[in-house]
Amino acid sequence: MKTLYVSDLDGTLLRSDQRISEYTNRVINELTAKGMLFSYATARSLITAKKVTKGLNAKIPLILYNGAFIIDNATEEILQANYFEKPAIKELLDRLFANQIYPIVYAYLDGAEKFSYVPELSTAGMKKFTDSRAGDVREHAVSSADDLRNGDIFYVTCIDEPEKLYPLYEHYRDAFHCVYQKDVYTGD
Repeated sequence: MKTLYVSDLDGTLLRSDQRISEYTNRVINELTAKGMLFSYATARSLITAKKVTKGLNAKIPLILYNGAFIIDNATEEILQANYFEKPAIKELLDRLFANQIYPIVYAYLDGAEKFSYVPELSTAGMKKFTDSRAGDVREHAVSSADDLRNGDIFYVTCIDEPEKLYPLYEHYRDAFHCVYQKDVYTGD
C-alpha cells in the first residue's frame, strides 16, 4: 500500500514570498520520480496555485478552493465540482449585503471561471487582494452588489473587519465549509 502525501501551500509549502523554493521542488520532484504520491490542497485557484508552485511536478489531482474543486493537474479537467445551491447562496448573499459586506464571489459565468467584486464597495484588504491579481483573466469587476449573484457560484471570500465577519462565521460555520482566519501574508 502507498501513502499519499498532501500539503497545504500558504503557510506550509510556500515561503513568505509566496513561492516554493528550488530545494523543495528538487526534493519533492526526486521523491515523486521514485514513486511517492504527492499533491496539494489549497484555498487558491489553479491559476494562482500553478504560478506559485512553478517547477513542482505534482502529477495527480489537486484540491483547490478549499475543496470546491478537484482538478487534474495535467489536463486541468475538473474532476469534482461543488457549487452552492441557488436558495442557499441567495440567503448567504442577502445576509452579507444586509451587514454591509460585499464579498469577492467566484463563479462560472458564460462557461468561464471569474471572480467578481464591486470596486466601489471593496475594503482596503479586498483592494490588496485584487491588486495582487492585476491582469488575471478571471477578474470581473462589476457595478453593483446584485451583479455578484450571477453564474454558478462555488466560492465566496469576505475580507473585512473581524467585528463584522465573526458573527456571520458563527452563524454559517455548521452550514458551510467556512474558514475564518487572517491572511498569512497581509494580516487581513
